Amino acid sequence: MISIVIPTYNEKENIEKLIEKIFDACRNIETEVVVVDDNSPDGTGQVAEKLKEKYNLHVLIRKNKTGLSSAVLDGFKIAKGDIFGVMDADLSHPPDAIQVMLKPIIDGKADFVIGSRYAKGGNIENWSVKRKIVSKGATFLAKPLTRIDDPMSGFFFLKKEIINHVNLNPKGYKIGLEILVKGRYRNVIELPYTFRDRKHGKSKLNFKEYKNYLLHLLMLYSYKKSIFHQFFKFCIVGGIGVLVNICVLYSLVEFLYLWYMFAAVVAFVVAVSSNFVLNKIWTFKEKSKGIKVAGQYSKFFIVCIIGLLINLGVLYILVQYGNMWYVLAQLVAIGVATLNNFVGSKFWVFK
Repeated sequence: MISIVIPTYNEKENIEKLIEKIFDACRNIETEVVVVDDNSPDGTGQVAEKLKEKYNLHVLIRKNKTGLSSAVLDGFKIAKGDIFGVMDADLSHPPDAIQVMLKPIIDGKADFVIGSRYAKGGNIENWSVKRKIVSKGATFLAKPLTRIDDPMSGFFFLKKEIINHVNLNPKGYKIGLEILVKGRYRNVIELPYTFRDRKHGKSKLNFKEYKNYLLHLLMLYSYKKSIFHQFFKFCIVGGIGVLVNICVLYSLVEFLYLWYMFAAVVAFVVAVSSNFVLNKIWTFKEKSKGIKVAGQYSKFFIVCIIGLLINLGVLYILVQYGNMWYVLAQLVAIGVATLNNFVGSKFWVFK
């Protein structure tokens, strides 16, 4: 049996159409759908309850819990199938792709199949530039944890056994990424699909979810101890770089009487150079020499410039639109920029 878990909150306008499409697409497969509703004010749970008369449907209405990931986990607990699936309730995931995604699992060619927007042939419809940038940025930050092109996907199927006795404890809404990091699977594949933005209701993504995603990443980095150790070294090197920057800036201004803006540029270059050497030798233990080192340095400098721009961008957004205290916003911005620099260094500069 296939069990498809659908977390819902205020999806009254979508749920009936989605359930109908799922069972139509799975008419030749024994299927159950588990709707986990977070006590939607619009009556989504009650609409789903009425559909139980027509479909093999289980409805769990949670009174005191919220959140997509915990909803999916609660759905897994009551699901009866040997294969679990997860879909969004807003019709962004096409039900007609279900059988295509199930086939590799049924044929024994995969334990875990992910619907991918970024694999060759995948696509996204009607997204703003801002949302595309946020999605790509989140995907980039997860690169040290998995080689999957679309680890942010909320559309996937897996054998139940790969999460048996696995402590899944995601923070935020990216349950798929949690399973990718902790699941006991042998083969995972991505299949392309076209993501269609919702026509009814509102997106659940907000500043809180972005914050939770960053916290979730840190938890997963800690779980992947070898990566966490490298990241910890990278942060130490970054701290040393800050001290080098300040010392050079102070010396050039106070002792050589240089203009502070020019001194700041020199200090930045010196600090980047210091970080490059320490990360090459200590953090990543990379041993190439000669011309390749010059290329690595150029790449590292580009990564640092991008990190600086990300820092400024995140700082501006959090202060202007999130009404966050600028000091706290800067700490968050430094954290995001540091993750960017680490990923760029590990997978581009010193790969």
